[in-house]
Amino acid sequence: MSADRLFIDLNNACSKLLRYPSRDILLIFHDDADGISSGAILYKALRDMGFNIKLVCIEKLMDQIIKYIHSGSERIIIYADIGSPHADKISKYNMGKNLVIILDHHDPRESTDPEVLNINPEFYGMEGERDASGSVMAYLFAKALDESNTNLAYIALIGAQEIPTGIGTLTRIAYEDSRRYQVNIDYKEMFKILQILGSVGYYDNGPIEGIKVCLEGISDDIRQKIKRYEEMRKNANRRMLSILHKYGLRRERYIQWFDSYNVYSGMGTKVIGTFCSYLSYQRRLIDDMKYIIGLMKMPNEIPGLMKLEGMWVKISGRAPERLRRLIESGRYPGLVDFMVPASEEVGGIGDGHKYAASVVIPLDKRFEYIKLIDSIIDEMLKSKK
Repeated sequence: MSADRLFIDLNNACSKLLRYPSRDILLIFHDDADGISSGAILYKALRDMGFNIKLVCIEKLMDQIIKYIHSGSERIIIYADIGSPHADKISKYNMGKNLVIILDHHDPRESTDPEVLNINPEFYGMEGERDASGSVMAYLFAKALDESNTNLAYIALIGAQEIPTGIGTLTRIAYEDSRRYQVNIDYKEMFKILQILGSVGYYDNGPIEGIKVCLEGISDDIRQKIKRYEEMRKNANRRMLSILHKYGLRRERYIQWFDSYNVYSGMGTKVIGTFCSYLSYQRRLIDDMKYIIGLMKMPNEIPGLMKLEGMWVKISGRAPERLRRLIESGRYPGLVDFMVPASEEVGGIGDGHKYAASVVIPLDKRFEYIKLIDSIIDEMLKSKK
């Protein structure tokens, strides 16, 4: 399929939305800078058209969360920078009851419900890690909804900072549109601010304040909060580094891993992935030929939505630079290729990309999961020989 088909599908999704009898939208967005940017774009565009918006930020879509979200009917549910990897489960629980629009760039699964519209660059001959961020997909939808939403292009470029390869095919559209407006913004700095609000401040209304920052700028109160969050995270990172310098990472055949225990208590679990990314460049601490895996126990609350049943752990994975090159060449599997299938084997769920992925699994399955992913990698490498 081509980019032309993408724009046809975006227009069809907009038409379906505008014809739908409900004016209430549950807008679910991811907790990182890309997800917050996506949420801000859609919140502004849809609010301006008279829709009533309920905002919910989610770190990781779990089976019980999807089931809860889709327990009602005749609603509009939009997923921003989240949802595509779980379109099959969303379809299973939705069963035609609600209009669902997914705007995402993570590795997708097919929707089996015609009312679940899963719009992702991967379905149109492009790559989600190269050609568009979640915010770019949200922007293209907003632009299809109303051409005047080109004034939101600058927000799409905030989220697009997460793409390491520069300006991809669809990102270029947002980039060209943004040049029509004089927006004095430091995209990298804004990206950093949203990452802090979404991760460190996840349980303190940070993601909602991040949307406000995108649309209204940074107030003095928010600056003070960001400063406090940064200090919290720096202190936690120092403690974690001190522990790893003293005890090292635990090593299996293909992975190296650590448990953060209570070091990041009170923060969103996105912080463990950010720390793993930082760790991937610390050559004195790591083996650059082993995947990095970090664990963090998850609180049982989804702010503004529900309480989780059971006890869960977030597991984030990153690839050091040397290993990244082998993944790119096809000699080693991408993280998403083994982390996600293994999570499903132990009753969890996950998503991600080749170089970065994460899962949520039952807490009591964490050691079983570690052994499982190591054995899956071994089998995948043997099959390549």
